[in-house]
Amino acid sequence: MNELFFWYAAIGTAVFAVSGALLALRKGMDIVGVSFIAAVTGVGGGTVRDILLGDTPVRWVTRPADIAICIACAVLVSAFNKRLLGRRMDWLLYADAAGLALFAVLGAAKAESYGAHALTAILFGAMSATFGGIIRDIVCGERPILFAKELYITPALVGGAVYILLPEALGFDIRAITGLFCALFLRLLAIRLQWSLPFPRYRAPLDE
Repeated sequence: MNELFFWYAAIGTAVFAVSGALLALRKGMDIVGVSFIAAVTGVGGGTVRDILLGDTPVRWVTRPADIAICIACAVLVSAFNKRLLGRRMDWLLYADAAGLALFAVLGAAKAESYGAHALTAILFGAMSATFGGIIRDIVCGERPILFAKELYITPALVGGAVYILLPEALGFDIRAITGLFCALFLRLLAIRLQWSLPFPRYRAPLDE
């Protein structure tokens, strides 16, 4: 599981880093700024998760492979920037959706391995999946994607729940891929069809 977890984490970090780099380019940042935003996005959610789980120092502090992955993604995205021009926001949404699906499963899996309750593990998965994008948007002065009209946290919760609820006998790989697919499929459908959950409308009390 450790090796599989490592590769899933590396892919998730890269995908989130791409989403950060795309937004930084849209903001007109130079390569240093693009690399910084890519790194913050790539490791942000995992850092918060590991600190809360007590897994410190976090991995990228002593083994900066994740930072190197983020910088490499920033350079590649910057190099192919002209080809992405005009559809950059679409690519940003898709990259974010892929990162969300990956980290929803990885966050839940890591919390489970630390002995967290099933419900807590699912919440850890959602936190890992969404905090990187939230930090990215706040640093870039954007309205956090968390407040998007379409379903955002819900797909992460679904992906983490599918992973946790599937029997351990199936093995990490099958559980992870199934949870990942469910989260990604739901998020992409929500983007495409603009799905959102109903919410109560707040009505301010009349002044007496």
